Amino acid sequence: MLLGVGLALLCFCLLLGCAVCWRRNERRNQSNRKEQAPTNTLVELGPALPSQTTTVPIQQQYVELEGEVLECAGNDSLGSPGAGSPPRSMLHGRASLPSIPFSQKLGLFSKTEPGWERRSTIFGETDKSSLLTCPVLGASVRQSSTMPGSISSASPKQWPQLHFILFYSQPEATLTVTVISVSHLPKGFRSSRDSYVKVYLLPKFIEPQRTAVRRKSLNPEFREQFQFGRYHLEELRGFTLRFAVYVKEFRSFRDSFIGEVMFPCAHVTWNPEAASSYTRELSTTKTKLKKCLSAQDMSYGAACSQSSSLGQLFIVLQYQALANRIKVLVRKAENLGRLTRMPGAPDHYVVIQFYCDGRVMDTKETKSIAGYNPVWNTPFLFNVPAGDIQEQQLCLEFTVMQARLYTRSCTLGRVLIGPHAPEAGLLHWKEMCCRGHVESARWHVIQPNVFSLSP
Repeated sequence: MLLGVGLALLCFCLLLGCAVCWRRNERRNQSNRKEQAPTNTLVELGPALPSQTTTVPIQQQYVELEGEVLECAGNDSLGSPGAGSPPRSMLHGRASLPSIPFSQKLGLFSKTEPGWERRSTIFGETDKSSLLTCPVLGASVRQSSTMPGSISSASPKQWPQLHFILFYSQPEATLTVTVISVSHLPKGFRSSRDSYVKVYLLPKFIEPQRTAVRRKSLNPEFREQFQFGRYHLEELRGFTLRFAVYVKEFRSFRDSFIGEVMFPCAHVTWNPEAASSYTRELSTTKTKLKKCLSAQDMSYGAACSQSSSLGQLFIVLQYQALANRIKVLVRKAENLGRLTRMPGAPDHYVVIQFYCDGRVMDTKETKSIAGYNPVWNTPFLFNVPAGDIQEQQLCLEFTVMQARLYTRSCTLGRVLIGPHAPEAGLLHWKEMCCRGHVESARWHVIQPNVFSLSP
C-alpha cells in the first residue's frame, strides 16, 4: 500500500515538472518571436515606368463607399476606354497598398499589351484614379456563370401514379375496372418493392377486391379486371371508386400504405361502346372506412346494419393446391356484442368447423382472449380431399363464443364461408380458389342466425 502511494506521488511530480518546463519553453519562444519580429520601415520606390496616374490616398478609397458596382475597360494608359478591350474578368478585389502607384506595381508587363481590363468594386462616383485594374495577358478571358452539375441535371421528383381503365356494359349493367399499372413507386430499404392494389366501390363495396402481388418492381404492371354489378347508370354515378396501393415491407407482418386515388364515377363520360383510360396521382392521405361489409342489394345491407351490433370477424384464407389443404388465419374481431349486463369484459374464442358434403371433417379452436376487440392471430390447416376444390361441397363455419367466469359459454354469432354461403362468404371463397397461393383477407359480419349447409 505504501509502495503504491509512493509511485503515485512520483508520477504526479513528474507530470508537474513536465508542465512547468513546457510553460517556460512557451514563454521563452514568445519572447524570441517578439525580438525577431521585423519593424515596419518606409521604403521609397522609384518610378519604374513613366505614368500619368496619380497616387490614391487610403482615406479617399474608404470615403467613397456608396453607389453601384462599376465595370469598364481601359487601354494601356488606364485612362480613356480602349476600342478593343476584352470582356470583364473573373478576377476582382481591392488594393492592399494604395500609396504605391499602380504603374510601378505593373512594371513587369509591357504597356503595349492589348488585354487590359478594369473592374471596380468601389461604390459611389469614382474617377479613373480610384478604379482597380487587373492585367490580362494574351487573349481576353470571358466571364461565364455555370450551375453545378447536380443542380442543372436534377429532374423534378416524380410522384406515384395509377393507371386504370373503366368500362360500363349497359346490357349486363356491370362496371368493369381494369387496374393496369402503378408507376414511380418510392424506394424503400431495397431497390425494388412488392406491391398490390385494393379496389373499392363506395359506399356499396367497403370490402375491397385485391390484385395479385407484383414482386421486385417500382413500376409494377397488374392488368387485372374487377366487375361490380348490377347497377343502373344513374345509380352508378353516385358511387366512388377507391384505389389503395400497398407495399410489403421487409421483415414486417403489416403492409405499408403508399397512397390512394378517390375517383367519383360522376366524372366519367360513359361510352357503352368503348372503354376510358385514366391516370391519376396517388394521394398520401388515407381515407378511414367503416369495417362493415355492405352487400350488393339493399335487403342484405339492411340485415348488415341490424346485425352490426354483434361485431365483425377478420379472416385470412389461402388455398395450397400442391399440398391439398386450406390455411385459415383467424386474425381478430372488433366491436363484439354484449350478451349480458354483467360488469367486466368476457372472454371470446372461435370454433372452426370444416364441412365436406354436410359432414364435419375437422374442428379447430382458438384460445380465449378477454375484451370486446380480441386479437387471436392463430393459423390452422385443413386437409382437402383430392380433386377440384370448386366441384366439391366444402365450407368453413366460424362460431364466435363468449364465456364468463363461473358461467356457461354461449354462442355470440357465426360466419359461414363456402360456395353456398351468403354474399360475403361466397365472394371470399371464390377469391381464395382463384388466387392460388396468394392470401385473401376479408372482414365478415357476425350473423346471429344458424346457416343452412345444404345447397
